[in-house]
Amino acid sequence: MRHDVTIRGVKRSGGLAAMGLAAGVALAALAAPRAAAAATAIALPAASEVTFLRAEGTRDTTGLAALVRADARPAVRARAARALGHIGRRGSRPLLEAALRDAAPAVRREAAFALGLVADSLAAPAVLERLGRETDAPTRVALVTTLGNLGARSGGAVGRALAASLRSPRAPERWAAAFAAARLRDSTLVEPLDRASRDPRPDIRWRAAYALGRIGDRRAAPALRKLSFDRDPMVRAVAARAIGEVGDSTATARLGALLHDESWRVRVNAAASLGALKIMRESRTLLPHLADAHPHVRWQVAISLGAVRDSLAVPALLKALGDSSTGVVQAAAASLLKIQGDRAVPAVAPALDLLPAFLRGGLAEALGDVDGPAARELMLARAAQTTDPAQAAGAASALAKRPEARDASIPVLRPRLQDRDFSVVCSAAEALGALRDSASVPALAALFQRRATTQDDDVRTSAATALAALETAAARAALRPALLDSDARVREIAARALALPADSVPVVPGAPLKARATPATERQRLTAVVTTERGVITIALDASAAPENVENFASLARAGYFDGIQFHRVVPNFVIQSGCPRGDGWGGPGYAIPCEYDERPYEIGTVGMALSGKDTGGSQWFVTLSPQPRLEGRYSILGKVTQGLDVAERIMPGDRIVRIAIR
Repeated sequence: MRHDVTIRGVKRSGGLAAMGLAAGVALAALAAPRAAAAATAIALPAASEVTFLRAEGTRDTTGLAALVRADARPAVRARAARALGHIGRRGSRPLLEAALRDAAPAVRREAAFALGLVADSLAAPAVLERLGRETDAPTRVALVTTLGNLGARSGGAVGRALAASLRSPRAPERWAAAFAAARLRDSTLVEPLDRASRDPRPDIRWRAAYALGRIGDRRAAPALRKLSFDRDPMVRAVAARAIGEVGDSTATARLGALLHDESWRVRVNAAASLGALKIMRESRTLLPHLADAHPHVRWQVAISLGAVRDSLAVPALLKALGDSSTGVVQAAAASLLKIQGDRAVPAVAPALDLLPAFLRGGLAEALGDVDGPAARELMLARAAQTTDPAQAAGAASALAKRPEARDASIPVLRPRLQDRDFSVVCSAAEALGALRDSASVPALAALFQRRATTQDDDVRTSAATALAALETAAARAALRPALLDSDARVREIAARALALPADSVPVVPGAPLKARATPATERQRLTAVVTTERGVITIALDASAAPENVENFASLARAGYFDGIQFHRVVPNFVIQSGCPRGDGWGGPGYAIPCEYDERPYEIGTVGMALSGKDTGGSQWFVTLSPQPRLEGRYSILGKVTQGLDVAERIMPGDRIVRIAIR
């Protein structure tokens, strides 16, 4: 699986979907103050911390229950609760609910945070009950945040609790309530959020706008239009994007004006919203901004022109194929395919060989959205070739979108299940499932025998995905052994396909994840100096809450692992991503490390670990270009950019890291 930071739940974002959706969730220009629910580090002696690191690394809950219930030391009880959250088994819910009544606020905070990670909606009543009595302010923030993570409205009780928290005199609780509302997408909270959007504090206003956009209710349109005039660039940027999310087609003139905003992030989000509204005449508003000085704006404009599908944009997009920024080239090519269909293939085909690997694969996948003989023949040819895995994998995924061509596609895809490159195997397997090739069941089932490397974990995950899509008796029978697979992703796919309750799936102790026998990084703070082809980015690494992830990053950097590696993935005003030795998003160091979630916010310049599923981190990492509340508690944080953010903002796919020095 590709290691990505998700875009609205999309993990494998290999092209047009990634480029088109990602900017839609980008937020704003400046990081605002943020009070965390609690200190992210729990001070323990080194020997005690080793116990918890080992438990998390092996996903072993044995012994943690006793520590949470009865250890005399509050710090140990709190750390055990966090470990249960990191492991994330739903069976831990009753124990963590009981810990919400612990006498120590730190334990209650950690229990609330852990329940959010376990994400069992049955915990909502216990969280609501505790919130009604809680007096410790940071614990209240943790409880409110967890209500959003649980995904349960509890008959309106959750909505009422969040509405009350939006009126809290404490700003951190109001912030947490806004983000929880965004995650729940509860339309009953539109009115309370509307009131919050008039708060004198800009950091409250942009959070309210963010939540209103995520809920997507048209009743929020007047408040969002007003916020688009806000003096604060963060508020304007969030409001600009949210206007598109609520579908306010009456605000196109205002969005057009925002394309001239002094903040490039505001311009990106305004362009994204014009694309989301899909009003053809707005191509005339967008076209001049293909010449914007900032590449992220040009990139998003090219994406949005494809969304509105106006042939008037074709000459400008053809010219954009010569843009100096690789992302703009790929977006222009994908948009030409959307507008012109098969007629665009001759103009777009050269980019398949000239773009960096990640973009090549994405553009090959975008061919699947085109109906015509030229696109079909190009897909088949690229899926069959053996010299470029990025194109072969992308083309295989493209063929999955064309069921009318299955008779020609299946003979090309079946042999790729034996390919030497695992990314091609994964993409071919999932394509065969999408095309309902029931004759491939034996070959797909055979892929479950691959167990030598972490790449084989991805192959088995794709095989399970394909078998689940087939929905035949033979496919279901082939999935039953997957219930005992060592990879949790495979087990979960099989359980869903077989309609089994999550709690009925056996807990299978697999090979331990890469975990150290001693606490990682004796010094809590290190500095990573990332020298790139465009300049230097300095990152303050913070191992206080994610020691294994930070030590892993530092060890790879010291070994020269990142030297010469590309930034393979960039999404306008969202992230830049590197650490893949293949350059296509599928690569890693050959092992996986456990996720270490904590309460720290994803602000502008936050550095996180990319994943293809829980506990699949390795070498790929990303830098956020705007605040991203959706990522909080879902991706381990390594640190934050302290210098060179302007360099990060100029990075384009294909730009390389010269070296990373750890100090």
